[in-house]
Amino acid sequence: MKVLYFDPILGASGDMLLAALIDLGVKKGYLVKNLSFIPGFEMKVGSVMQSGVRARSVRFVIKKKVGEKRFIPLIKKSQLPESLKMQVIAIIERIFEVEKRVHCTQHLHLHELGDTDTLLDITGVVLALDALRVDRVYSRAVKAGTGLIKTAEGNMPAFNFATALLLKNFPVQFLPIPAELTTPTGAVILSSLAKPTEELMLSRIVKVGLGAGTHKIEGYPNLLRVFLGEIDESIHDDCWIIETNIDDMNPQDFELIFEKLYQAGALEVFLTPTIMKHSRPGVLLTVLVQDNYTRIADIIFEHTTTIGLRIRRTQRLKLKREIKKVSTPFGRIQIKMITHKGKRRYAFEYQDLKRLSQQKNLPLRALRQRLSAYLNKNI
Repeated sequence: MKVLYFDPILGASGDMLLAALIDLGVKKGYLVKNLSFIPGFEMKVGSVMQSGVRARSVRFVIKKKVGEKRFIPLIKKSQLPESLKMQVIAIIERIFEVEKRVHCTQHLHLHELGDTDTLLDITGVVLALDALRVDRVYSRAVKAGTGLIKTAEGNMPAFNFATALLLKNFPVQFLPIPAELTTPTGAVILSSLAKPTEELMLSRIVKVGLGAGTHKIEGYPNLLRVFLGEIDESIHDDCWIIETNIDDMNPQDFELIFEKLYQAGALEVFLTPTIMKHSRPGVLLTVLVQDNYTRIADIIFEHTTTIGLRIRRTQRLKLKREIKKVSTPFGRIQIKMITHKGKRRYAFEYQDLKRLSQQKNLPLRALRQRLSAYLNKNI
């Protein structure tokens, strides 16, 4: 699986994202051609030094301003593929919605954003990602400055109001730097197109791109890095481990808790016997979940006696598998085909195996052996 992994070393803005993708290999000519439906701009691509490191820079020279009200009509009339139009429009609508909310107005002025630059940055990044033909896009946490900075409205937080709203549910690392590190455009692009993760295992790094911000921040590299890499999807994914020790519950209650946890999306739920405080016997409840761990936590708090949970991110290595229904001389059965280093084995769905065992009056062990022999010859 081909992936992109954004690493906002310090800054994250629309031009930095675009510059990093160009440094990765996206051609300027391709972008200019596909952005030609936006009138009156010139794209400047160059190289700069940031903290002794060479990085790519992008700057748009705007010769004819495009008002915000024309953004979406322009996109709709363009020759871009419908899927890309939808992505760009969805991102722009998020910015409009947040700006209206922050400033309590229906007026679409983008305030600290660069108007036409915003449209060019967003559309350019969407085009660049499409050109790279990646399967997934990930990002590390973005950075936020602290303190106040000067804006058109006066002194405002370095982590401005619009950016904060756009990064809701996205990880943010606060740094003691009195500067705007992540712009609204950078925030909306990353939070719309990338899945946040701090722990990503790349099977191979193919290429690295580096984009530079326009502001010089003394003592810090205002850079954004992006990795083009590969992940062996068949053996790797990320998940959360949630666990807690319990020594004061009726063991019968765990059956219902297991059902609720699996219904809420748990990947695995299990109990481990343990000895707790004052030599009391207890259990360690462990739950693995891919995404919505807050729902899992709510169920555990509601249906167990625990008053605290331990939560940590982890990675799983999995063998490649395929679930399928097959016909055999003994009847239809669901199997899991597992492959490792070119060798294949089968795992049978137990309920199907039990049903066939009863129908054919065969011991489970004998039925497994005969099914395995049949599958090895016929699949």
